[in-house]
Amino acid sequence: MIVVTCANTDVARGNKGDQKLQIAFRFSKVISTTAKNAKRFGYGVEIYDLGELGMGTPFRVEDKHFTEMGHYQREPVAGYKSKSLFKPALMKKCLTKNRQITAYLDGDAELRRPIDGVISDDYDIGVTLRDRSELETEWYRDHKSIVKYLNAGVIFFNYTDAALRFIDKWEKLTDEVGNDQMALNQLACPDHYPEPGEVHVIDNVRIKFFPCVKYNYYYFYDLFPSRASVMHYKGDVRHNYPFSWHKYWASMVCVSVKQLARKFMRRGQASQASSPS
Repeated sequence: MIVVTCANTDVARGNKGDQKLQIAFRFSKVISTTAKNAKRFGYGVEIYDLGELGMGTPFRVEDKHFTEMGHYQREPVAGYKSKSLFKPALMKKCLTKNRQITAYLDGDAELRRPIDGVISDDYDIGVTLRDRSELETEWYRDHKSIVKYLNAGVIFFNYTDAALRFIDKWEKLTDEVGNDQMALNQLACPDHYPEPGEVHVIDNVRIKFFPCVKYNYYYFYDLFPSRASVMHYKGDVRHNYPFSWHKYWASMVCVSVKQLARKFMRRGQASQASSPS
């Protein structure tokens, strides 16, 4: 298996192209840890520099706005910035070159534990499935047309003809809708929410659904982190990097309190519903 990761800068940028004041977080640190762990677990690794990362193989993105601002000018929904229109082209290059199962990780997604569970030949494209609890949030309801059931920060590709055809369609649709994640969800989602581990054949492509809670974890204050093989320090949770022991226990306490609160709330609602009027 090959682990592929990339970034266009070392210091994270805001939507206006300015560098965010995040003293601890650096893409190079996350990517270096991913590379070190990938080798330790027996995987190959490829790092791509999309601009000013300062490490890895250059991969030129022909978009001035992306180069200067860190995101593309196109917005599939007002205010939602697209940052990864390059992703299908990059994965086509990697998969055709290496001809083996390939795991794509965003540059802010850190490989922490082995991901041998994705090594199988029962699928063409492996996608990471949002936890059901995420579908209940206000943010999700506002962005459902883009994010639906899948997060595009971690994706798995077997080297098959069907996977290559899928990437071609993904590349074309990404260009049409202006967002790689929106295109991925349109191509790889069934009408209903699938269960983790299920394989669905969609347009002659076998799509397997892997749980985000294990392979693309970013639920630092909502779900317990103990099972996570990949931690994704995406924008709104980036301050959790590095995920030290004190942050781990803070997360555990926060999640425990939230779960207890939800439990008592459900009991109260059930009690009200069963009481005579």
